[in-house]
Amino acid sequence: MSSILEESKKAKKRGILGIFKNKKILIVAAVLVIAGGGWYFYSSRGEAESVVSTVKNATVKRGDVEIAIDTEGKVVAEDGVELSFSVSGDNLEVEDVYVKEGQFVKKGDKIAAVSTDTLQFSVRSAYASYQSTLASYNEKMAGATEEAKTKAKASIDQAQLSLDQTKISLEKTKASDQTKIKNAEDALETARENLDKNRNEAESEDVSDAYKTLMNTIKSTNISLESILPDSDEIVGMDKTYLNDDFENNLGAKNITTLSGAQNSYVEARNAKDDLGALATALSVASPQADIDAAADQVEKTLAALEKHLYNMSLMLAATITSTDLTQSELNAFIATINANRSTVNTKISSFDTSLETVTDAKDGLKDYQDAYDEAVESLADAKDDAEQNIKNGEASIAAKELSLKQTKDDYDDLLAPLTDAELASARSQLTSASISLEKAQLDLKKATILSPIDGQVAALNYKAGDIIITDATKSVATVINNDTLFIEVNIEEADISKIKVGDRAVAAFDALNGDEIPGEISFISLTSGSSNNGIVTYLVRVLLDNSDKKDIREGMTAAVKFVTAGVENVLSIPVEAVRNVSGKPSVQTAVGEWKAVTTGFTDGKYVEVISGLSEGDKIIY
Repeated sequence: MSSILEESKKAKKRGILGIFKNKKILIVAAVLVIAGGGWYFYSSRGEAESVVSTVKNATVKRGDVEIAIDTEGKVVAEDGVELSFSVSGDNLEVEDVYVKEGQFVKKGDKIAAVSTDTLQFSVRSAYASYQSTLASYNEKMAGATEEAKTKAKASIDQAQLSLDQTKISLEKTKASDQTKIKNAEDALETARENLDKNRNEAESEDVSDAYKTLMNTIKSTNISLESILPDSDEIVGMDKTYLNDDFENNLGAKNITTLSGAQNSYVEARNAKDDLGALATALSVASPQADIDAAADQVEKTLAALEKHLYNMSLMLAATITSTDLTQSELNAFIATINANRSTVNTKISSFDTSLETVTDAKDGLKDYQDAYDEAVESLADAKDDAEQNIKNGEASIAAKELSLKQTKDDYDDLLAPLTDAELASARSQLTSASISLEKAQLDLKKATILSPIDGQVAALNYKAGDIIITDATKSVATVINNDTLFIEVNIEEADISKIKVGDRAVAAFDALNGDEIPGEISFISLTSGSSNNGIVTYLVRVLLDNSDKKDIREGMTAAVKFVTAGVENVLSIPVEAVRNVSGKPSVQTAVGEWKAVTTGFTDGKYVEVISGLSEGDKIIY
């Protein structure tokens, strides 16, 4: 059975009475302490506790139970009502303005409205949520359907199947892991054999084969370069000086330095080629690797020297002039020969680099064999670790599936079982909450249009259609003036200002009118603060009195203003002290001395709402 405080919370959710705002901290604190302690007051008393006290009598009465905060203020005659939107939302857009400045309006006339797209969506969403909650509630009340039972049984079958499949999967995983371990062991053996064959350069088959290929490349390169320098000699006449006697003066005539460059580089290339020829000719399959390395170095030098020489030849021919001794056709033939030789040299450079890389890769590959062996060792260890972990994971998955199967069976049993009191209360609470959310969304939509609260004249309009009202805007939307409009101005302390909002209802009582109560509505809450005589921060609040109930109210009159923050109307109530905890349930003692269980609701700390168990007029003692 829930406590008085819990029942009070549920009662507040039903929205029977609007939530009003307040001023005095001490009153709020006292009421909340009493309300929170109501259940503790009687639940802490044991069933068999014997207390010597005076017996009190009480009658179950019908009325209002409410928590309110009281303050005092004075009546002020204002000539204007500042109107703003009380709907929540960031950066509201003004959709329509229905009046003009200077226009006379009646109470209830439309002043302005903001865009309602988002608000309408909220209403539809809240309605859909309410319908869903209502359907769920009706479902729970009706009990499990045959379809639900069938689905629950199917869930059990599915959970059992999933468990069986998981067990089978574990066995397959074990077999797969054993295969992986066997493959890893075979790979390790292969890596060990390869490592034994290639432990150093001198014994490595790969390195030996790479050097044989390099030696053949050196020999073939040496042979392929034989014709390059003779082609150049036919032009520059370095070895056979008579070959260019007819056109020697034409060579490099435009830039004589190019001729000397070609001749000098010819000598360098010839010397390098001669050295290469000696080294290459001496090589054989029995040559040590050092001799092959030396010949390879000479190949690189020779190719570089030839590349430089042929480049200089190209520059020289570009600076050569034609004559009857050297026609353009002959010059073009020389240029073509040199270009062809340059292409040959570039090709040899590329192919020779490839042969060198083969040797380098073979040497580097020796480390790869060691790395491959190390990786194979690690892979085998990983395969064994993975197998062990897979078994643990599989066993854990089986345990989870077994738990899921048990839970599914428990859910089926719960489906067949009737609702408990707690489940019933929860279902009702969810439906009430959904209903309140729908009511709030509908109220917010209604608040999207400002209505004039009085008869009067529009004195100011601060916005037009299309304007955006930012969340913290301080200026009102419109001001409607009416010299007959009466307010009560009160100062609310900062601890309570967040509990009230524009549009909340209030009740004012006047000593000058024999305590008559006049209803009203909060029309203004200041955004700027002041302070009381004792230094407490306060905010000015104006309560607009209903025109129909003004009677003989005059400016300057003192009024006691009550803001109801929570409560229920027209309910049965009894003193909180009369409720006791009997067998774990809130109970009261009838006039004949019998204990009777009751269901309690909202409490103001002094009186508590009786939802069931008693009737109006019943007598109780405590």
